[in-house]
Amino acid sequence: MILGAQFLPERCDEYLASVRAADEAGYARAWLVDGQMLWQDIYVYMTLGLEQTSHMAFGAAVTNPTTRHFTVTASATATLEERYPGRMLLGLGRGDNAVRTIGLKPVPTKTLYATVPRIASLMRGEEVDFDGAPIRIRWADQKVPIMLAATGPKNLRTAGALADIVMIYVGVHPDAVAWGIEQVRIGAAEAGRDPDAVEISLLTAMWVGEDQEEAWRECRWAPAACANHIADVIARNAEHGMPTCMSRIVEARDAYDYYAGHLDSHADHTQYLTGELVDDFALAGTPEKIRSRLEELASLGVHEVSCAYLNGQIDQINRVGRDIISRLPS
Repeated sequence: MILGAQFLPERCDEYLASVRAADEAGYARAWLVDGQMLWQDIYVYMTLGLEQTSHMAFGAAVTNPTTRHFTVTASATATLEERYPGRMLLGLGRGDNAVRTIGLKPVPTKTLYATVPRIASLMRGEEVDFDGAPIRIRWADQKVPIMLAATGPKNLRTAGALADIVMIYVGVHPDAVAWGIEQVRIGAAEAGRDPDAVEISLLTAMWVGEDQEEAWRECRWAPAACANHIADVIARNAEHGMPTCMSRIVEARDAYDYYAGHLDSHADHTQYLTGELVDDFALAGTPEKIRSRLEELASLGVHEVSCAYLNGQIDQINRVGRDIISRLPS
């Protein structure tokens, strides 16, 4: 198992200090949120982060083919991969804040299904068909792992069919994680792929500390934001099959305000969350508690736990390096 770190593209000096600390602490990956209305540009931030670190791979978590045309995304990602070989990832999804804050709907799953193979081919310099026009990136010759993020069964199965990495956003309850992985594996098998070849990443919040109440408070963004995705799945698919540990958050949730604190554990719309609900969606508590939960997640088939959001959390980053990363399950 590896740990990834997730960052917000804002307050650049603080961000750079944070990614340097994460690189030194042993985090394997740095994922950045793409949201043009709430934060600054991820490609600028990824470039600066790559320049000031030595080991971590960087990727969007996630971008989408509505606000960034897929040819532009392919070119930008391949450019960074050429400059920093082996250190780029490309995370794609249907779009959350990036599309909702400009009044648009998330990208249809069928659009993702058509787009992902095209992006992969373009980054390799191969020709693809774009609405009848043969197109290619003249200079490209890069292979970049593609990650797809998903919560609902249709998107999880699509990700299993297409992606190198699937970032499941379902919480951390064993029932939810096992269900999410099962959907990915079904999708991979239906597409004729080896399910074991698809890497499972798990997006969550993590806070290591002896003060349990503080740890829960710092992780409230995770269930609050995930509730939006789960509610969307329930509204679109009555036969979703999600376990109760996921669906019950929708009944409890308050109205969510993207501009008033998206991904912010201290926003007013997180105040309804109890410790029990947080524990269904986050890793919060003592090192011993978190190590035990990581071992459980590894046994279920999780390869990466992707922890968010770490801007300015230097002490926490260092503590995770000492108490968690050095003792991760193999």
